Amino acid sequence: MLASIFFIGTAGSGKTWLVNAYSEYLADQGLSVATLNLDPAVVTLPYNPDVDVRNYVSIGKLLLDRVLGPNGAIVAAMDMLAADLKPLMDELSAVEADYLLVDTPGQLELFAFREIGPLLLDSILDVDRAAVFLLDPAVAQEPRGLASLLLLSASSSLRLGVPTINVISKADTLSEGELERIMGYFEHPEDFVNVLSRGRSLVSSLSARLVEDVFEVAGPSHPIPVSSQEFSGLPELHAEVQRVFLGGEVEDPGSSAVDDTD
Repeated sequence: MLASIFFIGTAGSGKTWLVNAYSEYLADQGLSVATLNLDPAVVTLPYNPDVDVRNYVSIGKLLLDRVLGPNGAIVAAMDMLAADLKPLMDELSAVEADYLLVDTPGQLELFAFREIGPLLLDSILDVDRAAVFLLDPAVAQEPRGLASLLLLSASSSLRLGVPTINVISKADTLSEGELERIMGYFEHPEDFVNVLSRGRSLVSSLSARLVEDVFEVAGPSHPIPVSSQEFSGLPELHAEVQRVFLGGEVEDPGSSAVDDTD
């Protein structure tokens, strides 16, 4: 395995469908790809996972045996997995693929802010690692919503210790004007900060300052609009993945992958 990519984001942002679309894109480029489902509560998936956490923990059994609610059972399942990660890692070690795409649980905190996330990443030491953070367009259309997502992405990247690529998921649900407005905040970050700082409240000042700090440290890198339904933005996403892994050397996103670069 050459690289592992973890898809993270808030519930409903489209992680599972993007894993499905990107895996198909990679296969079309002649690359071998494997998928890991880390959501113990998912019922159906649009892809057939090569490794599935549901083979190691059972939400239904936890609901019955421990008399837990749905959320408590998911938390318990992830903690159980973290406590005995070896069987999962043994199965992963047998995977032979250019890319491993990891579909994380619906609730971001179950992976990024519990033991399992950093533990799993630390266990995969011999491959390149990165995260793709999905900016939900339903939230990102509003300036403070977009700011909150950017801060959550930065916080997740800090917690997991891996480079993170931001994408605007479900771009097909946005009008041209809505998408242009979101992207405009990255073209002109000073306008974004000014919008956030309107008003005299502490929250306005804090949100503007935090976003300003994120841009200062990471730069106002443009998120990549992607659509899992229209399969748009996937060449651009793959080019950015290569840039992260290859230190700036990026293959033409419209061309096929080259063996000696991947």
